[in-house]
Amino acid sequence: MKMDKKVSIIIPAFNEEKYLYTALQSVERQTFDHSDLEIVVVDNASTDGTAEVFAAFFQKSPIPHILLKEPILSPGRARNTGAKRARGEVFLFLDADSKLSPQTVQRVYDGYKKGLFMGIIRIKADSSDKVANLFFDLIHFGKKLFHMACHLGYCERNLFFEVGGFDSEIVHAEDLKFFSKVKKTLLKRGKDWGVIEDAPIFTSTRRMTRYPFKLGYLITLLEWAFCGLLSFNRSRYTPYR
Repeated sequence: MKMDKKVSIIIPAFNEEKYLYTALQSVERQTFDHSDLEIVVVDNASTDGTAEVFAAFFQKSPIPHILLKEPILSPGRARNTGAKRARGEVFLFLDADSKLSPQTVQRVYDGYKKGLFMGIIRIKADSSDKVANLFFDLIHFGKKLFHMACHLGYCERNLFFEVGGFDSEIVHAEDLKFFSKVKKTLLKRGKDWGVIEDAPIFTSTRRMTRYPFKLGYLITLLEWAFCGLLSFNRSRYTPYR
């Protein structure tokens, strides 16, 4: 694969017609040179208008882009499919229901050029709800306290393929498993990894609001706290909608 971009933003999307346009807009608003970017969206077995939203957006946007199809529903598999076709030096993984701060890509590339070949990006709630914001602040505190590498972040392309990418067989916490593998590889080499705090990613709270009385926050916290153990044994992947 010809490597002629600095950063590839890889976005898996299953039935994301309501959110994808906003995610793509957040890429378009990056301060980073758009000619050095590419957007790789992987339509992961969608049955809605996800592909049509992608096409409509790029009727107006000049950012280099590609839409791929991954028929087997798996977030890890979709990210791996995107990575195989990506042309960037660095892979930035973004969820379709999330959006970047305007400086996120610049911070990612700056970290990479400083020798931080993997980094985690702070996640904040795309909501004014106090409980939602407190929840994500608590998650961030826990990740820093226990030096956890998970959720959304970036990885240098050669390192990504060296560790084998994401596990396509597990249905929850595939991000934790992937970034932990990368962290372990870097630490063995005496290398550090980064945390980007000043250019966060804002994400939908739909996962947490799927139950009444804000019980989704507690359930999600327990899932994350136990590193996905509550969900590893699911027989199939059930996205939060």
